[in-house]
Amino acid sequence: MTEDVVHTSAHADEPDMFGGVDLASGPDMTVVMLVFQGELISDAEVRTQLVGTDSHPRPVLWVEVRPVSRLHRTVHAKWIYTEATRKQAEGIAATLKKGARVTVTTPIDDMRTIFPHVASVALLP
Repeated sequence: MTEDVVHTSAHADEPDMFGGVDLASGPDMTVVMLVFQGELISDAEVRTQLVGTDSHPRPVLWVEVRPVSRLHRTVHAKWIYTEATRKQAEGIAATLKKGARVTVTTPIDDMRTIFPHVASVALLP
């Protein structure tokens, strides 16, 4: 038997209904997202920051969030935009005012922890 056993309803010039995804390999489990809710402790800002290996200046939306858990920790979150979408970033920043409740979603592999008041750093023997 040389004919296909399963056919989709898409015409040859239309994309496949599964979008070319290899369903046998399953979902992409390499990206784990962290989602948390909190309150802005200051107004959001758009700043220019050097981004990427080529250190290209890009607009970045900066927010400082106190998670709902109120563990006296704050989270600094950055959302990187392209120069072409700077106005969009500025529009979003204008709506994110101190005291607003927000949900932050980020890939966990991108997360950094910063200890701003370290007592010491010592070389191991």
